[in-house]
Amino acid sequence: MTQKQQLLIVSGSFPNIRCGVSGHVRIIAERTAARGDYDVAVLTSADKAVDRSAIAGAEAGYAVYPRVTKWSALNRRAICAEILRLEPDIVHIQNPTAKYSGWNSWTMSAVVPLLKRMAPSIRVVVMQHDIALSKPWLRWRYRPLLKAADAITVSNSRDYQAVADQGISRAKIYTTPVGSHFQIKSAAGQEKIECRRRMSLPKSAKVVVFFGFVLPRRNVDVLLEAIGRLRQQGRDVHGLILGGAHPDAPDYYEKLQQQCQQQGLDEHVSWTGFASEQQIADGLAGADVFVSLPQRGADLRNTSILSGILAELPVVTSQNERYYVDHDLEQFGCVCVRPRNVNEVAGAIAALLDEPPGAEKLARRATLLEPERIWSKHIEINCRAYRGEPPQ
Repeated sequence: MTQKQQLLIVSGSFPNIRCGVSGHVRIIAERTAARGDYDVAVLTSADKAVDRSAIAGAEAGYAVYPRVTKWSALNRRAICAEILRLEPDIVHIQNPTAKYSGWNSWTMSAVVPLLKRMAPSIRVVVMQHDIALSKPWLRWRYRPLLKAADAITVSNSRDYQAVADQGISRAKIYTTPVGSHFQIKSAAGQEKIECRRRMSLPKSAKVVVFFGFVLPRRNVDVLLEAIGRLRQQGRDVHGLILGGAHPDAPDYYEKLQQQCQQQGLDEHVSWTGFASEQQIADGLAGADVFVSLPQRGADLRNTSILSGILAELPVVTSQNERYYVDHDLEQFGCVCVRPRNVNEVAGAIAALLDEPPGAEKLARRATLLEPERIWSKHIEINCRAYRGEPPQ
């Protein structure tokens, strides 16, 4: 009987460390372990926040090792030592996460080349997140990582092109779509009323929801101003902010609440802070329109926007031609506006409230992004990269 290969997933974040990819790592570990092709382990931060229930690994089918004390290029030898200690055949690195931001974005550009020198037989697969969101003249810092890795996976065409532009052969770039890792539901009638009751939302108002980290580059201040203008027009609109302050901008959350006070919106905007799974499900189910306004423009790898579509909500999001235009957004019925244009945002919300897409159309869009199907495809493509099979 052939012995299974050892797959080690390396990520600076794992539940419950707050980061956009931590839920993805859990899904990848669970689903890959369930296939039975590999013995799976996760190496993550030595952080008290790590979900201890997954560490034993017996029920989940994989083991979690919260051992890395510091993610930095200077700590590359210690990180490599932790990787080698677990004796993997394949290393799957999630890069970057919140743990590799700022100066720490150099971490894996130092770790991967060193790891390949120390153990050239280990196959290294890197999931490179959001390289296209960094400024073009800064992307070269990822080049040592991308060249040293045996395979690169990305989640969207924008990142694919940014990786290829670094001189990386397309023969080792794989596109692996990502799905939402949240439990999303749609609701109508009495069920929607119950969701609103649990979230303490007004029964009759039209609820406009934002979901995600509250950051300046998400332009939540623009959304609040748009809500204010809609109310000045006599519309009974209520805002729901599902998300907490990001560590990179802790003051922004407070400034937004001060903005609400100045605009007289205190009673017309609800704030959850970091939301539980139940709050996310109820908040989206109880809403009427979803709004997310990333400064660099949105695409369908944004977990928050995926969640809005899966909740069968009409979506207002942003387009920024200076960086990228994702035409898939329009195919999924998203209304795209300029991220800092309050008039466009308010007008788009008003138009969707006046003439919302039909329920059947919204349900059909959600079906196309059904997480079970998307994640199955994601895992299959990952396994092609692990085996060294060519990208499709």
